This record gives sequence, structure tokens and C-alpha cells, in this order.
Amino acid sequence: MNAFSERQYFRQWWLWLILGFSGCSVVYGVIQHPGQWPGLVIFAFVVALFALWRLDTRYDETGIHYRVWPLMAWRTIRWNDVQEATLVTYRFVGYGIRWNFGEWVYNVAGNNGLRIRTTTNKRVLIGTQQPDELQDFLGTLTVLH
Repeated sequence: MNAFSERQYFRQWWLWLILGFSGCSVVYGVIQHPGQWPGLVIFAFVVALFALWRLDTRYDETGIHYRVWPLMAWRTIRWNDVQEATLVTYRFVGYGIRWNFGEWVYNVAGNNGLRIRTTTNKRVLIGTQQPDELQDFLGTLTVLH
């Protein structure tokens, strides 16, 4: 089966720098006030979430499959439900899962993605770090021609 898969993580240096400085601040606060240890637990949970969070995508002959792990199970948009699918370069739309100007955005880094409009007029933008490879794969699909 012909397919293209991608797995993306939050790996922005500035995000981890902010989390590092914040972590130092939280640890210092707990050392100064041991009763505030729940803040350390919450902070550790946030760091773990950013470390584990990933956007998985798979494109094959049946459709577009995507998930945001560990928050969201696999979702599928079948090709016969796609009215338009265009690779785009966009300005910053934010990271994570968000509602942005009438479309759902799934993005963890960068400014490239596949903008999809379904036959029911649902709009989804799925980020990619490999736009050229995705374009090449989409060109091989017979369902889009």
C-alpha cells in the first residue's frame, strides 16, 4: 500500500528554554516554601505533556489519518469526502489544537500544512515538516486525479 507518514514533536528550543527557567523558578519556590509542592507536581505534568505530545499523520489510498497523542485518538478524512486539499505555507497560526478563522488547526511546529476542505465544508489544516515529500506523495494518488 502506497502511504506517507509523519510524526512531529514539540522541539522548539525557545519552548524548552522557557520551561527550563520556569522549572528553576518552581523548584526554588518549593525549596523556600515546602508546602507548595503541588505546584511542582503540576509543572512536571505540563513538562511531561509537552515531551510526549506529538502529531501523527498518515496519508494513504483511503484518506488522511491524524491524531494528537496522548490527547486525541486517530481521526480519518476519506478522500471521497475531500473537496479540496492544498499544501500551503502560512503565517503563525499557533501550536497544538486550535480553532482558527473557521478551521481546525493541528500544528506542532513550522508554517507548512495541508489545508483540507471536505464536501460538508468542514475545514482542517494539518501541519507538516515535510511539505515536498507530502506533495510528491499526493501526486502519486490516483484518487485525487
